[in-house]
Amino acid sequence: MANSEKFNSKNLGNLLRSKRKELGMTQTQVAEIVGLTMQHYSRLERGEYIPSLQTFINIAENLKLDITIFDVSQKNKISTTMYEILSLLKRLSTTKQKAVLSFLKTMA
Repeated sequence: MANSEKFNSKNLGNLLRSKRKELGMTQTQVAEIVGLTMQHYSRLERGEYIPSLQTFINIAENLKLDITIFDVSQKNKISTTMYEILSLLKRLSTTKQKAVLSFLKTMA
């Protein structure tokens, strides 16, 4: 992550909310699928706490999150913003990905 950005419960909550909405799901639907109460899942999205590893893996699998959010060999963490950008880029065609790359290079 960038120096000014830390992985915390708020960032995780924002990531979960973003992915859930991207999939067109309600909090109730996600909660039922992963075996949590809606209130419990809602608290996760509000960033009130970080879930247990098992709960996080269960949610990540059901929301189709790529949980490889850091490079272990380099120990460089990716910000939640970068993660969202990468998730969106993965859905684009190769041609559109190249167009985005070209645009980004002009901004750098």
